Amino acid sequence: MSDALVEIRLRKRLHAELTLEVDLELGTGCSILFGRSGSGKTTTLCAVAGLCRPDAGHVRVGDRVLYDSERGTSLPMRQRRVGMIFQDDLLFPHLSVRENVLYGLAHWPRQERGERLEAMADLFAIGPLLARRPASLSGGEKQRVGLARAIATRPQLLLCDEPISAIDQEGRAVLLAHLGRVQQTERIPVLYVTHSVQEAMALGEQVFVLDHGRVVARGTPLDVFTEPRQLSLARLTRVRNILSATVEQHASDEGLTLARVPGGPVLRVPLVAAPVGSTIIIGLRADDVLLARQPVTGISAQNMLEGRVTEILRHGADVEVLIDCGVRFVASVVPAAVTSLGLEPGGPVCMIIKARSCHLL
Repeated sequence: MSDALVEIRLRKRLHAELTLEVDLELGTGCSILFGRSGSGKTTTLCAVAGLCRPDAGHVRVGDRVLYDSERGTSLPMRQRRVGMIFQDDLLFPHLSVRENVLYGLAHWPRQERGERLEAMADLFAIGPLLARRPASLSGGEKQRVGLARAIATRPQLLLCDEPISAIDQEGRAVLLAHLGRVQQTERIPVLYVTHSVQEAMALGEQVFVLDHGRVVARGTPLDVFTEPRQLSLARLTRVRNILSATVEQHASDEGLTLARVPGGPVLRVPLVAAPVGSTIIIGLRADDVLLARQPVTGISAQNMLEGRVTEILRHGADVEVLIDCGVRFVASVVPAAVTSLGLEPGGPVCMIIKARSCHLL
């Protein structure tokens, strides 16, 4: 048996052209299930939670077997000790926030219920909301209440199905911060579904990329999202350049921060609230890297980087050009650009990158 805290091996036929086959091992921390819509991410969560039944496989959490097709074991959802938060909050509209959070604790002693409610109110900053009904809450507040309800029962596993996709940017940042606090205080495995590279980088300790029902890549977010030979990844996300950089200087009057990539260039990125000397992670889409034969003047782009082509990868109508300028960059172009620029391995090339194309991950 695996040493992982959670072991998920499932097969389920979804329709004639798609069979879900997943093999996941999770430890304490946040694992990301990444992929496009229709790849089987939500079905995987539902099978683990007991909302749907797989055709074969098993699910183990700690020393408990939740599902095993060979043994004929399939615990009902209420016995699985799995918390779940969806894209839609699914709060009980006729209950107050207090009653929603306490809903799964009816069998707990009264004092323990009160203590757990107080702990959840502090952890998710929902104390002022306890007397209110869900209809009066913002999207971000509803999701924080939903997360508090999911965690209140002390589940052995938390499943998150794109919980921040329907809320505004400020609410997303708050909920991500609270999920981080869950990791620090509760120390339970989390399986988090998303198709956002930013969320995966912010939360994930490991990433599983699901495409057409199969896990096509796995590893740390940095390793997975910077692998240029994964055609499926190239189709799923165009954020092909993920760079660690050290803040060297802030040019506040220009709205820029200068950050040096170790062994590579200094990038001019939008002004960030990070002290000089700190490390930031920069994401850059391959589509946002323009190529030229030589440096160009008289344009607004703030980054002009010279390098050499190391490899040209052809994916049908798309071409990825790998470029070395101390560190590797990936640019995506059409085949005609390769010909018109005379690009070839070992040849020089200039990259033109707008500051606003450099996103802080």
